Amino acid sequence: MKTSLALVLLAAVGLLAGCESLESRVRDRFADVPPKTQTVDGEPRAVYYAVQAAFKRLDFNLTRSSVTELRVEAASRINTSVAFADSRQLIAQVTIASVGPAQSEVSMRLSEQVEAKGLGGPSERPLREHGFYETYFTVLQQVLAEQKAAPAGAKN
Repeated sequence: MKTSLALVLLAAVGLLAGCESLESRVRDRFADVPPKTQTVDGEPRAVYYAVQAAFKRLDFNLTRSSVTELRVEAASRINTSVAFADSRQLIAQVTIASVGPAQSEVSMRLSEQVEAKGLGGPSERPLREHGFYETYFTVLQQVLAEQKAAPAGAKN
C-alpha cells in the first residue's frame, strides 16, 4: 500500500514538473523571435546590393526589395517530400541600418513555411536557430570583400 501510494505521488510530481517545461515551450513558440544581426563594413546602400547578391548566390529568389527602406525579402526553392506529403520553404527578411561611418548592421529574420496534406494545413514558424544564418552571413562577407577588391568601374 505504501509503495503504490509513493509511486502515485512520484508520478504526480513528475507530471507537475513537466508542466513548467511545457509552459515555457508554448510561450517560446508564440514569443517574438529577435533577428540575428551582424555589423559589416560598408555604406548601407552598398550593403543593400551585397545582400541581394548573397541571396542570389545561395539560389534564393528575391521576392521584395526596397532601396529606400533598405529591406530585402527572399525565398528558397520549395522542397517537397513525398514521404511526409509536405512542402517546405525558407523565407528570409533582411533590414540594413547605418551604425557608424562606413558601417552597417544587417538584421535577418528567418521563417519556415510548411504546407502539408492532412491536419493543420499551411503554417509558418519563425526560426530562432538555423544553419542558414551562419551560411548567409559568411556569403555576405565574401560578396562585400569582392566588392572592395573590385575596381570602382567594374561593378557586378
